Amino acid sequence: MNAIVKKLVLSREQAASGVDYSARNGAACPWCGEKTRITTTRPWEDRTRIRYHRCLNPQCPISTLNVTIKSIEVDLTPDPVLEKSW
Repeated sequence: MNAIVKKLVLSREQAASGVDYSARNGAACPWCGEKTRITTTRPWEDRTRIRYHRCLNPQCPISTLNVTIKSIEVDLTPDPVLEKSW
């Protein structure tokens, strides 16, 4: 398989399964690595939140193909309820 085609397939799979989301840096496109624009934010479920993004780089195939990028944010702050039980 052509290396570019393989990278595109892997990038689309990563976009569908989810990339990391950082409150400071947002989410990066799995193809070009540029910051993405949030299109939808789902409510918190336990300690995770799902967002959907679009790549804004017009030269990126993920952007050209209009692929939605899923991101997953995990809240790592300590739970005050659990801390008080000690």
